[in-house]
Amino acid sequence: MKNRAFVLTTVALVLALTTAAWAHSPVKLTGYVVDVMCAADHTKDNPSDAAKFAAGHTKECALMPECVRQGYGIFADGKWYPFDDNGNKLAKAAFEKTSKKDNIKMTVEGKIHGDRLLVESITEE
Repeated sequence: MKNRAFVLTTVALVLALTTAAWAHSPVKLTGYVVDVMCAADHTKDNPSDAAKFAAGHTKECALMPECVRQGYGIFADGKWYPFDDNGNKLAKAAFEKTSKKDNIKMTVEGKIHGDRLLVESITEE
């Protein structure tokens, strides 16, 4: 009975660790960073419309106080990935640094956790 409990506990632990490791697998996404407020209006529609909108999203809009407060995410590979707090800070800094007004393509590296992207770095393309 003790062996069976030990085996079941070990299997459960291995599955939990495997799931946790997979849930945090590294990703590198290239696309358009957009504030959550603007993205919300476009993610519910046609994904191709959302990608087109994201490419034209402006630096000026992304740095508006309400947009900064809502946070950011990236449209990449036909999907929307909202950022964690660190990603929001890095995105704001990237927008402040760029000389482009729109069509600001960025590469974001991090890990996916649930419905959020845990951002480690953002670089402009």
